[in-house]
Amino acid sequence: MKKALIVLLIAVMVLSAACTPVIQPSGDGKEGDGAPATAPAQSKDGKISDKKITLRAFQYVLENQQVDFDNMWFYKELEEKTNIHIEWELVKDGDWNTKLNLMFASGEWPDMILRGDIDIEEYGVNQKILVPLDDYIEQYMPNYHSRLYLNDANVSIPASDGKMYYIGNLTAQNINHESHWFINKTWLDKLNLEIPKTVDELTNVLRAFRDNDMNGNGEKDEIPMSAGGLTNHIQGVYTYFSQFGVPLQYFVYGCIDDNNKVVFPGYMPGFRDACEWLNLCYKEGLLDPEAITQDSNVWGTKMNAGRVGYTTYLRLINTALTPDTAANYVSILPPASKHGAKVARILEVPSIGAALTVANKHIPETLMWLDAQLETETMMVSYNGPLREGGPIEPTMKINDAGKYEILYVPENNELYNYIPVYHAQFFAPGDYYFKIYEMPPHRVERFEYSKEYEAAGVLEKNSYVYLQRLVKIPNDESIEISRLYNEIDKFMQESITNFITNGVTDSVWQEFLNTAKAVGVDRYIEIYQKAYDNYLLANK
Repeated sequence: MKKALIVLLIAVMVLSAACTPVIQPSGDGKEGDGAPATAPAQSKDGKISDKKITLRAFQYVLENQQVDFDNMWFYKELEEKTNIHIEWELVKDGDWNTKLNLMFASGEWPDMILRGDIDIEEYGVNQKILVPLDDYIEQYMPNYHSRLYLNDANVSIPASDGKMYYIGNLTAQNINHESHWFINKTWLDKLNLEIPKTVDELTNVLRAFRDNDMNGNGEKDEIPMSAGGLTNHIQGVYTYFSQFGVPLQYFVYGCIDDNNKVVFPGYMPGFRDACEWLNLCYKEGLLDPEAITQDSNVWGTKMNAGRVGYTTYLRLINTALTPDTAANYVSILPPASKHGAKVARILEVPSIGAALTVANKHIPETLMWLDAQLETETMMVSYNGPLREGGPIEPTMKINDAGKYEILYVPENNELYNYIPVYHAQFFAPGDYYFKIYEMPPHRVERFEYSKEYEAAGVLEKNSYVYLQRLVKIPNDESIEISRLYNEIDKFMQESITNFITNGVTDSVWQEFLNTAKAVGVDRYIEIYQKAYDNYLLANK
């Protein structure tokens, strides 16, 4: 009888998470995403646990956001509803890989790791620090399970051993790239200049930005071209390699050409030309001298001070840019060199939402806490702000006449991060589910329009690097080798590119680069990925 009672209580708690919004009840109790529409009577007050449970979370945080998770309205409401308390360890984007690896090596593991990238093969398949979740998901995560197989969202999640070591995070947007090119149209108009279409035209525009008092303050503080760090995939220096036909990505130092061959970006024809052009910009004062080392906060400060003429970024609406700053910029196609332009293509496959470690003594409760956040209304609130009166600010969403969630307004200056996790939230919305419940707001439509523009212009790579990053399955022994090689290649590439930009590229230095590339294992790295990609293509004919 005791065993039967425990089973019944678990079932009641799971169904209550699926059918009851965690934050601000919707009024009808209907989920609408495949979870049960009705549930038996709730146990007590519907909390996951009668006693407060404390869990430790290792949480990824965007570099340009100061987020107070301990006092955030969303998590306070969530704790009140679930009786789960979280002790947060917040780790900024720039420190993520280092601190994550140190944490794993220390043996002092948190209960869960939220957002951020993780080497699943190393820490799940090989070291077995991460918990395989396959046997838990259907029972303890009904919201998540009801969407997991929509649009084949599940395909990329299993590791090489076929097990799922993380809960996916997915926001379907119908987009195909991340970094986008913007130029200060106000400055162009002031100089009666046209939007540059080639790298040569761009160089001349940047020189004009440098040589004139573009912001009209009487000081020579204009920055013709800036970036938010070296490797940032949205506004980093790496993005400018696309102008030379090299879709360089920090995540995977491998590109798939039009013939399905995996190639090292450093061997691509435009790579050296890109380095030489960036060196020219650096020497001539066209490239922000701090572009390589500054974080996105500093970059954003310079942008909002009206000092920058040309950059790459995610979009203009609802970003770190003030509306006045954003109004100066227009979207452009990446100016192309003789090698053409090739922007890294993305695929909308899940990233990591949450992974549990073997230190976790409350796996069912943890998964129920995660799934509570994936109840439709709660999830939408976590990303977009309050739906109903009584929240920390006026409602930012409504349910429109079509029964869809619709954004009323977006608070300026990223104010939402004071109340809700936004990008850091647990969110899982494949297209067939998401587009039925959500009226896309202007900032989402903006990126969708950019995607159509870039696709039509043919400036995207044909085969996405995401195949290598997320979809191919590499056996455990080779995965360990790939991880080791990646660390060596990443260090080598960052050091080499930095040196090329600041000191220039001579024939002898270039030959040394090629020799060192072979020495650090680039050829073997590409060989492993080629084999895995060939197997993927064969299995998906």
